[in-house]
This record gives sequence, structure tokens and C-alpha cells, in this order.
Amino acid sequence: MVRRGDCAELLRAADAARAREQGGLASSLAAGCAQDKLNALVASATPAEAMLWCGRAKAASAAAVCDSAAIASLAGQLRPRLTLGPPEPGLSADPSLAGALAELGPAYNLGWEADEPDVIVGRVLITVDHATNSTVAQVADTKGGKQRVPAVQHRFIARAQGDVELAGKTRTIRATEEARDLTWAAAPRTSVAAKSDPQVPAEAELKRRAALAWVKALAKALAAAPPEAVDVTDARGCVAYGLSLNLLSGDPLAAANGLGEPAKVSACEKLLDEPAGAGIPVP
Repeated sequence: MVRRGDCAELLRAADAARAREQGGLASSLAAGCAQDKLNALVASATPAEAMLWCGRAKAASAAAVCDSAAIASLAGQLRPRLTLGPPEPGLSADPSLAGALAELGPAYNLGWEADEPDVIVGRVLITVDHATNSTVAQVADTKGGKQRVPAVQHRFIARAQGDVELAGKTRTIRATEEARDLTWAAAPRTSVAAKSDPQVPAEAELKRRAALAWVKALAKALAAAPPEAVDVTDARGCVAYGLSLNLLSGDPLAAANGLGEPAKVSACEKLLDEPAGAGIPVP
């Protein structure tokens, strides 16, 4: 087996050895998985499967490892099914968040659950500010030439923020969306016509874009800190559950060592085709 150097075979065997508490054998088996072959195995797998290959190598103390950038990228692609909900049961999502979830929810696998959500979110507040500053612009004159004129730069900044419970702590997620344009006075001597009104999206559109940006920022935060309450009825959910166990315990091998609710861990071992006692091997 070691001579063949088949990483999938070796890491599966290492998992079985770990489950039998034969750490030395697990390490010896995993050592036969070369870095380039692990990389190829990870590259050919789905995000959930790839995370498991990385986790199996790490749990068996293999020399071949998945680097932190690759793991972060895979976590961002995992997207387990998660529901968001209010601090108090029964409340509906505010219109801006509801609209953003309607647009982005399917892509990020996010939904709203008013009674028993996986993730508690507070109200998402969105404001729009208008700031100006003096500048110089190159504009077209009435003869088709270019002229430099004093101008005013307008910045319309939509800011969205809302509190979310992540990894046992309340975090404020923030996002911004900005639109800019220039205005200037007429300059008869250089044949430049005035532009009095900035051409930017309406305030409602800026708020919509800010809400979308907020949901994207939330999805990124959830990828880095998935909730322990995640549904474990598929591989993505089990991997996310394992990641949450590692994060909450501060131990990168906690999930692989079987930490967690016994029923959930056992269900995930079966779903992931892991031997009993191997836990959820995630990096």
C-alpha cells in the first residue's frame, strides 16, 4: 500500500488506524502520501471532500499538508445550509435583509428561519451619506475638445451593519456600497456647459446594494466561523460542524478526536464513510 503511494487509500487506512488508537501506524501510513499527490487529490475533490482529505492528513500527522490559503478557499466554497433568524422567535426579516436573501440566498445556501435558526442576527441598519470635496475634472467642451475645470466630487456611501452571533460571540458585520460622480459650473470662456446634478443610482438602489454586500460579508464570516448548530444531514454540514468544534475548543484536532455531540459525531462518521471513532477529520 505504501509503495503504491495512493493517497486516498493511505489516508483512509490512516483514519482506520486512528480509530483503533494506533497513532504510530496512522502516521506511518500517511507519510506515504506525497505532497504533490495530496494536492492533486484535493484539487479533484468537491470542497467538502477536499477539506476531509486535508483533515485526514493533518489528523495522522502527515508530512504533506494543505496550506492555510487553500483551506480558507475551500471553507469559502463549502456553503453548508444555514438559516438566519431573529433574537426573538417569530419575527420576520427586515425588508432590506429579506430582499438580499431572496437574491443571494440560493447561491450562498442561506435562508430565514424565524423560530429555530442556526445563526441569530440583529436588525440590519442601512444609512446613506453624501460627502463632497473639491477637485479638478477634465470634461468635454461644446466643440468636442477637452478642458480642465474646477469640479465637485460627490460620494454617496451606503453603510450596512448588523450584529450576528458567531462562535459564541456577538460580532458586528459591516459593509459599504459607494457611488461617485462629478458636477461643475459652466465655463463660458472655454465653452464648457454646466453639469449641476450628480448621476448616481437612487438611494433605494444604493441601500439594496449595501444589503447585498452585507449578506456577502456575513457569508464570508460564516465560512470562517460556522455555527455549531449547522445541520449535519450532508457532507457539507458535517465538515462545517467539525470546523466549528475546532474553533470553539481552540484545538485544531478536536473534531478528528471525536469532540462534539456523540449523536452528531456518529451520524457524520456514517455519512462521511469514516470508521467509528475516527471523528470528523477536518483541518
